Amino acid sequence: QQHSAAAGRSAVPSAASIAATLDASAARSASSRPAASSSSRSSNEARQSAAGRSRARPDRGLRSSLDAEPALKEFWYPTEFSSKLVLNMMVPFELFDEPWVLFRDAEGRPSCIRDECAHRACPLSVGRVMEGKIECAYHGWQFDGDGSCTKMPSTLLCRNVSVSALPCVEKDGFIWVWPGDGVPPAVPATAAPPPGYVVHAEIALEVPVEHGLLIENLLDLAHAPFTHQATFAKGWPVPDVVKFHAQRMLAGQWDPYPIEMAFQPPCMTVSKIGLAQPGKIMRGVTADSCERHLHQLHVCAPSKRGTTRLLYRMSMDFLGWVRHVPGIDRIWKGVAGQVLGEDLVLVLGQQDRMQRGGDTWANPVSYDKLAVRYRRWRNGVAAGRLPDGTSGGGGAAVDGSGPIRMSAGELFQLDDDNEGFLDQQQQQQDVQQQQQQLEVQQR
Repeated sequence: QQHSAAAGRSAVPSAASIAATLDASAARSASSRPAASSSSRSSNEARQSAAGRSRARPDRGLRSSLDAEPALKEFWYPTEFSSKLVLNMMVPFELFDEPWVLFRDAEGRPSCIRDECAHRACPLSVGRVMEGKIECAYHGWQFDGDGSCTKMPSTLLCRNVSVSALPCVEKDGFIWVWPGDGVPPAVPATAAPPPGYVVHAEIALEVPVEHGLLIENLLDLAHAPFTHQATFAKGWPVPDVVKFHAQRMLAGQWDPYPIEMAFQPPCMTVSKIGLAQPGKIMRGVTADSCERHLHQLHVCAPSKRGTTRLLYRMSMDFLGWVRHVPGIDRIWKGVAGQVLGEDLVLVLGQQDRMQRGGDTWANPVSYDKLAVRYRRWRNGVAAGRLPDGTSGGGGAAVDGSGPIRMSAGELFQLDDDNEGFLDQQQQQQDVQQQQQQLEVQQR
């Protein structure tokens, strides 16, 4: 597993190198601006300009935060792949800025306890698993899957000494935990690969960016032909909005790419990509109409503040023999790391601008709708409600019945109902202007 994490990190630009790039870009931008006669006046003008933009900007009800709202704890979270948690092994991780450690008990059942010894606060994960219990490396105290201390060498066993433990369940190839205070419901049955698909890659990474920004990036299909020209989107055409709507009027739904995407609360994004042949997509067809498919699941769990625990699983319904090729794991990890590196430059930049007061939802347009609906769901959870009027919890879906799903065609569609997107407003203005011009000509 250590080798797995190292392999993933080696393909991703370091946070320091990306931060240096951002600083250099800011410096070049600053040097290209004319010098102000007074630094104080320049600062005041900048603040006044920002205040003016804030007043002029419509409130679309979208609130982005770099802090994970406490209400998000009332859900089940996948924390590790079942295949990675073997007997006599520990997996330390953080969730909502708290340290935890996974292990299997003597019967092979997964457990999750706080990664902090009740004696001297030493991380338990630096110890070892002995007969289904974690033994602290400092003084040999042992803890079972409920967090109870069962052994204190060299002294009398003191009763009622324990560490915190989280409800822990194994399902659909993942180890799930419940970090909330409420009574956990059943684990949602949404993470299993579709029937007929074979898992080819399972990769775990720590990503130095807030988990919501990463989720919004994964739900954004429109950035692919610009950001990922060197990887999976090489050669992808940019959807032509004019052509798109013309064909839609004549032939109904039109899909620029054969891709379906979905958000599953609280932190999972799912995509199904139809392939004409390995590595190539077609235009104007749906994913279901293709013979071959690539299925991707991204789990973006809130780790430490400003950090995401990313679990990536890739499955295919063809080329099943490829998973037996020697070294194929390193190839998949390298590809995933390269794609993530392309995205990381952008989302780290967004995070930096948010820390300086920037707004990632100043001017959303229609192809942002899937990420917008995630953000509205999260805002609703933070406010103690969901868009369907319920209090949610346990992985309840946005509309109370299932995850939010969209095809590529639906994603790029200019919706008829007004959600306040900038291009919708522009379209309405254009229609009004055309009507006014027609009325003038008729006079």
